[in-house]
Amino acid sequence: MQKRVTDACARALACCGFTRRRHGILLQPEFGWLDLRLTERESVVVADPVVGVRHEPVEKILVTTAGWDEPVACVTLPLGRRWRFPAGAELGPIAQELAETVVVQGQPFIDRWARWPALVREIDALAPDATRQFLVPAVALADGDRSRAQAVVRGEVARLEGRQDGYAIGYRNFARRLNRLAEGGV
Repeated sequence: MQKRVTDACARALACCGFTRRRHGILLQPEFGWLDLRLTERESVVVADPVVGVRHEPVEKILVTTAGWDEPVACVTLPLGRRWRFPAGAELGPIAQELAETVVVQGQPFIDRWARWPALVREIDALAPDATRQFLVPAVALADGDRSRAQAVVRGEVARLEGRQDGYAIGYRNFARRLNRLAEGGV
């Protein structure tokens, strides 16, 4: 059922260049990213979509250094509404309503943050708390600001000193790989 919902949404959003990438993820050719965030219970699939903006250089850095799966959105915006797709219902009209919201609310967000200078300037404020320490140095490095990228990483590594939890260990591994990349290694 989730595949049918994803396909219906992809058809409804084809006018905006979105295509199906994988389970619940739709992409536009360059920057646009849409995660339908599908859940299924009792013959109803619920979509709680989030739009985002991808920048390929940042995506490559985070896949290489943090082990993230692509596609990677630098910034995201939840659409703030859920759509219910009941089993047996005509999916097209529901998907079309979702698509209209993506066009009205999500596309302006995508268009604004697809502009690289604006993203670089505002990434500190835009990045979610949970991923800020990864995104900010990745954006800086992708922008050619190696010293800023390394300074952000150095600060977080210092803050994590003495910690041995999963985040701290993972972040130190990320920091090591990012610093190696910044110095011209792989």
